[in-house]
Amino acid sequence: MKFELNEWKTQLTDEEIIADIKKTAATLGKDYISISTYKSYGKYSQTAIQAHFGTWKNALTLAGLRTERNSAELKLISDEEYFDDLRRVANLINKKTVPYEEYRKYGKYSAEYIFSRFGKWNDFLKKAGLEPTGFTKDRITEQECFDEIERMWRLLGRQPTSTDITKAGICNYSIDTFKKRFGGWRKALEAFVEYINATESEYQSCVSEPDTIRNSTSNKSEKENEAVTLPKHRTSRNINTRLRFKVLARDNFKCCACGASPAKDPSVVLHVDHIVPWSKGGETVIENLQTLCSKCNLGKSNLT
Repeated sequence: MKFELNEWKTQLTDEEIIADIKKTAATLGKDYISISTYKSYGKYSQTAIQAHFGTWKNALTLAGLRTERNSAELKLISDEEYFDDLRRVANLINKKTVPYEEYRKYGKYSAEYIFSRFGKWNDFLKKAGLEPTGFTKDRITEQECFDEIERMWRLLGRQPTSTDITKAGICNYSIDTFKKRFGGWRKALEAFVEYINATESEYQSCVSEPDTIRNSTSNKSEKENEAVTLPKHRTSRNINTRLRFKVLARDNFKCCACGASPAKDPSVVLHVDHIVPWSKGGETVIENLQTLCSKCNLGKSNLT
């Protein structure tokens, strides 16, 4: 019998891969299959799928299948299975650590599940017996993340989405930064809302005695040299992220004077301003704060 090579196929099409994914899912009687399951029963390699679709999730979407494991399926995955797969990738790339981007390329499991279960990426690495990456993204604090969410919300005039971060390029951090710290973008938003709704430290207290200033010069009259007593305050002049966001949201992220908003004109910069100036006894409380654009705020300053 003459031995021959299989017929040469010049190009594998997207349609052929998607058809085989559908066939594999139907054979197993499932509406979701993991990449590892497909590798056991399917026809094509993970490399081919990544070359055609980028991610397994994209391939599942095109195949009309469920793209996420449900909670019951997630609970079936043990911590050790996560660790084994991480160590497998480490051996594959011949490193003592696994950068997040490398795991996305070669790993079995979604990084969002990993962040949800183990928290920070470096914590996951340590628990698997690997070395931390040494990257500095973990140094971005929770407060810095909240400040960035507040800034994007203010800029858009609405709740920011993951698409705004990945495609619009309006965020100073990558979507992975929020995933690593909170376990996912949705969880980052939930944590932000919980932070905003908290009442503790909303108003920064500032117990101060009245200050007395005496202008005394030999060239001034006696009346001009009289002491001026500044008002006593119970709040700080500083407006923190929590309070600023509440004022902006109340005012629909628009200037209370002219209606300008960054959502309509990106050049607009919104400020949160004291209605009764702090220097004249106005407190830093929501009832005494308003949203003004930079132009109207400057105009107000010129009048006071």
